This record gives sequence, structure tokens and C-alpha cells, in this order.
Amino acid sequence: VTLVCKHSHVFKNVCQGRLLLQKGNNSSIIQKQYIRGLPRHNDAAEHQMQKGWPFLAKHLLMTATICGCSFAGAIVWDHIQVARGVRRIPTLYVIRYKGFQISFAKMYGYILLANTVVFAMWRIPRLLPFMQRYFLSSSCKEQSMLGGFLSSFSHENPVHFFLNMYVLWSFSNALAPTFGNSHYLALYFSGAAVSSYFSLATKVLRRIPNPSLGASGAMCAIIGVVGCAFPDSRFSIAFLDQIYPHSFSAKSGILALLTFDTLGLVLRWKMFDHAAHLGGTLFGIFYITYGAEMVRKSSRTVIKYWHKLCSVFSG
Repeated sequence: VTLVCKHSHVFKNVCQGRLLLQKGNNSSIIQKQYIRGLPRHNDAAEHQMQKGWPFLAKHLLMTATICGCSFAGAIVWDHIQVARGVRRIPTLYVIRYKGFQISFAKMYGYILLANTVVFAMWRIPRLLPFMQRYFLSSSCKEQSMLGGFLSSFSHENPVHFFLNMYVLWSFSNALAPTFGNSHYLALYFSGAAVSSYFSLATKVLRRIPNPSLGASGAMCAIIGVVGCAFPDSRFSIAFLDQIYPHSFSAKSGILALLTFDTLGLVLRWKMFDHAAHLGGTLFGIFYITYGAEMVRKSSRTVIKYWHKLCSVFSG
């Protein structure tokens, strides 16, 4: 899930001041926010936030750039691999230990590693100002433009981290062998960018100061892709199926997810970032409906420009 830091003032820390950690506080590291001399009133906080359409237009351009570069990179990488005679269809890696067995896609391993590194970086006090600026989704004026995208690699606590990585793993094994490692990674990056933009747009339009973080926006994009690509597949709720065996169709699962996040967005539920979830799911549906064909049609053009670029640098 993408969590909203309801009780923190992370966005204030990014705008000004120096982070101070209070000894003996058992709350999350991300929520240990103490700024010397910083006003605590809501009116003062709102002045630190971005306003208007220029901010949204700037981040929309950033989102489009990330999506375009991700899929262009996937097209070029597949072209290079085919030219080298490398088998395109990825296999799943299997780890066995004393009767325990787990399989995972190669790119999932890289994504897990990246999320683990970022999770560890949040636990280093010296890095907190840097992490708050570049790894949180916030409408603060001083927040980095990459903050929304990179927040998809941040997690609030070990439970948050484990749940997101577990659910992502359960869908990756179906997605990566079908679409390939490069397009799987492009989908993850693009889903992260689009879901973060939905989240930022909601924060700006509703004047919501609370930052958010988590990989579930990208995860919802993956769920949307798998659900639409394999409509006859069966879903179940993680861990609950071990207690109460159940399953439901992919179509029903996607509709339930869309309904839940739409209600959360309309009714302004504050526990999760429903805008990010909704944006990710809609992106996944859009990709299967229109995006995959758009990528296929643009492949020849991308490869042509890639060869031109290579000829320029090779002299």
C-alpha cells in the first residue's frame, strides 16, 4: 500500500530548517520530524505548497518523459538482445533451501534490491534531509521533481515494505515471462511515474500537505496489466487465502480495486493514497487496451533513431 504520513511534517523539513531526531521516540524514522524555529500553523504550512497549473504541467512533462524513455529503452534493449542472438523470453530463477522453494523474475530481483537499498537509506539519520527531498511525494515548493517518482521506492516500515514486495512478486512471475524483462521494468517505472502524478495532482488541487510514499502505485499498474492481459486468471487476497481459501476472477478484482480507490478518493479517506492506487490501476488498463499497440507501432521509429544516434557517436 502507498501510505500517507498523516502525523508527520515531512514536507516542512524539505522546505526549510534542519532535521532533528528526538531521543527516545519510538515512532517511524520518517515521522520523527522536528524543525528548529519552524512555524507549526496550517496557514504557514500552506504557503510552502505549490499552487496552480504550472506545477502540474511541469510534472506532467516529467511523467511523460519517464514513460517515453522507459519504453524507448525497452525497445532498444530488446533490439540489441535480438541482434546478439540472445533469447528474449526470460526464465524464472528458483531458490531452494531445505524443502523451501521460491521462484522470481530477474527484473523483480533488481526492483527488490533497489527498494531494499532505499529502505536502508531511510534508516541513516545523516541521509534524512536528502531522502525527504528526493524520495517523498509532496507538493512542497522545494521538493525535487523526481521526488514523486522516487517515492515509489520508499517504504514507511518493514511491514509496508514486505507487503508491497510480496504482492509485486506474486504478479511479476506472470508478467515478466509474457512481456519480457525490459518491458516489465518499463511498466514498473511508468506505473510509478503515472501513479505519483495522480497523487501529486490530488495534493495540489485539494491543498493536501501530507507527503506519501510506497511502491503500490506501480504495483497497481502491474495488477491492472495482469488482470486485463489474463482476464480468466484467478486472484485471491494475500495471506487471507491461507486462513480462508477463496478466489475471484481477475475482472472482479480489478473492478473491486477501482471501486475501493474511487470511493476513497471521493470520500477523502486518509489512510492510503487512493489517488496513486487509482492512477496506477488505470494506467495498467490503458496499457493493455491501447498502450501495448502504441509501443509496437513506434518500435520501428525508435530503432531508426537509435541507429542514427549510434552512427553520430561512432563517427
